[in-house]
Amino acid sequence: MFRALEWVSAKAMTIAGWCYLVITLLICFDIAARRLLGFSTEATTEVTGYLMAIGMSWGLAGTLFERGHVRIDVLVQKMPLKVRVWLHLASLLALLVATGFFAWGAFSLTKDSWDFGATDLSALHTPLAIPQGLWAAGLVLMLLACVALGARAVRQLAAGDADGMDRMLMARTYVDEAAETLEAVAEAQQGMQQPATTAATTATGASR
Repeated sequence: MFRALEWVSAKAMTIAGWCYLVITLLICFDIAARRLLGFSTEATTEVTGYLMAIGMSWGLAGTLFERGHVRIDVLVQKMPLKVRVWLHLASLLALLVATGFFAWGAFSLTKDSWDFGATDLSALHTPLAIPQGLWAAGLVLMLLACVALGARAVRQLAAGDADGMDRMLMARTYVDEAAETLEAVAEAQQGMQQPATTAATTATGASR
């Protein structure tokens, strides 16, 4: 279940990235249309608002699994490991409770919009239950991610694997960021070298 949620969260984070790319394209098109063609879509504000909310909520779980959320942990890092793991667990529990309230509120709002048939006041008259439901789905995924991380953390704590729990829940350090950057650079260099190697092999075969 943990691996499945991690995979789904990664895919959701990819969709969130596409949401922000579409936002950029819509805004650029609207600006160009107003400047050069003299018209406006009259729906950019509405659609980009929906995409921003959906992209935000769908990116939460993946960011949590990647330890990318901002944490003020200056004091936590200086604590002994036996104290630190309990602070990690307390912070995860607080996040679980807060996310539960957010998800419950989002689905309550979606249900009200569905029951009343509420639509947006813009030109599109979008049924509000659709974007609100997608937004709420991202928050539910975040809630499931918190539950999965909490279950694994408790299991690690019960098994005496405090180091593993600390690595799983500790915020990313500058060392982690540097290692990830170097790994990305290495992968990019390999990707550039592979076409060159293929071309050289093809040229050698042709000369023979």
